[in-house]
Amino acid sequence: MTSMWLVLIHALGLGLIDEIAANTDPSDCSTNFPGSASCDRYHDGAAFLQAMQSRSQQTLGADRVDLEILSQGAKKALRAGCDINMLNDGACIGDDVCEGCNLLGANADLPTNDQFFPNRELRCEGNRTCSQVVGAPLAFVSAGQAMVCIGDATCTDVWFISNVGAVCCSSANDGDTCSNSSFNLTVNDVLCQNDVCCDGTRVCTNSTMYDVESLLCRGLLACSDSQVILEQDLYCNATSESNPSSSGSTCSDSTFTFVVNDTHVVDCLGDFVCENSNFSFNQNSAISFECDSEAPGTGGGQGACNNATINLAPGACMDLNCTQDDDCIDLVVNLNGGICWFNMFNQEIRPNFVNVCNKTNSSQCGPITPQEICCRDDPSCASCCVDINITTTSANGSGFPPTSSTSTTSTTSTTTTTTTIYPRNRRNRRNRREHRRNRRQNRRNRRQHARQYRYS
Repeated sequence: MTSMWLVLIHALGLGLIDEIAANTDPSDCSTNFPGSASCDRYHDGAAFLQAMQSRSQQTLGADRVDLEILSQGAKKALRAGCDINMLNDGACIGDDVCEGCNLLGANADLPTNDQFFPNRELRCEGNRTCSQVVGAPLAFVSAGQAMVCIGDATCTDVWFISNVGAVCCSSANDGDTCSNSSFNLTVNDVLCQNDVCCDGTRVCTNSTMYDVESLLCRGLLACSDSQVILEQDLYCNATSESNPSSSGSTCSDSTFTFVVNDTHVVDCLGDFVCENSNFSFNQNSAISFECDSEAPGTGGGQGACNNATINLAPGACMDLNCTQDDDCIDLVVNLNGGICWFNMFNQEIRPNFVNVCNKTNSSQCGPITPQEICCRDDPSCASCCVDINITTTSANGSGFPPTSSTSTTSTTSTTTTTTTIYPRNRRNRRNRREHRRNRRQNRRNRRQHARQYRYS
């Protein structure tokens, strides 16, 4: 076995694996390995090593291993793993890295060696990057940090993260980024605007998102088959900016629950966007709900909001605008003590909601202003959180940031600490963010009982 490992390591050092695997016929496994198995069977290291051991015993002390039997699956097993150093650095960059993470106990709180990631974000960028075993969720040690997932099949199957400040998921190619994932954003996070942006093919599909402030979804099937608890606005656009050829059925077959009695904007723009989805609003909310399959920038289409269901609550007021003749087909509005107004006089062809909504030619629910989403034009979430710039010189060697600015001098040690908080981009946005933060805090104070939706 020693000689086998020496030869294998030597081959890896020479970079022969790629060449050998590229010239390997998967059918050869039936003769080289016992049991007539396919090479694809050896997708984990244990199975591969067991098969290698069996073969080495059969060769009765051969001094080399036939490296031509290495499959692509075995090659991946040798390089795969959950690198805790990459996670602590907040930089899982590359293909097939930080995968299959099974971190439990204290190791499940990231980073494990500090309160913050170096760049105040955990970035998973590559293909098939960042995944967990089922039942091993992760959390950020400190609030005020972003989760960024870029690439194909990144942060997927599964990727469950809590105490997150903001989330950005995007893919320019095949997609499936942040699919089968779960993100719990931090309630009352004073350092981040708790927005989520999902852009690309099947990005954020079959996912759950809790305590989102506003959600932006763009691209084919983005945010479909998902469950979302959110406070503010929802923007669904059929066309992806990361992959413009990806289009349609955004935010379909999903459930969106708005838990704050505030103003809300819901835009379902493009081909079959928001189809078969369910929307529920809190009492005394004011809602602007737009369905337009041919909205500018969507590429055109049909069927926005078809077969969708909107559930109001006592005191809620909704302005509903179904722009095209083939939008809102079989859409259902349940008033539940609220009131609905529809803004197009040709909507009589849709008796399912015309019978419960009132005709008008203007907004009846007051001024409803859409909120700025921090990641709308920024797939890296850099504008969503303020940055904490810390310079520390300490005799005790502590790497943790202080809770306040201090200056201490004694005969045994000297500690000088400077803590500065500033926006990552566009400093002049600070006052606007503080105003919005105060406004959000007031809303959260009013939603004490509304959070029952999350657990019902």
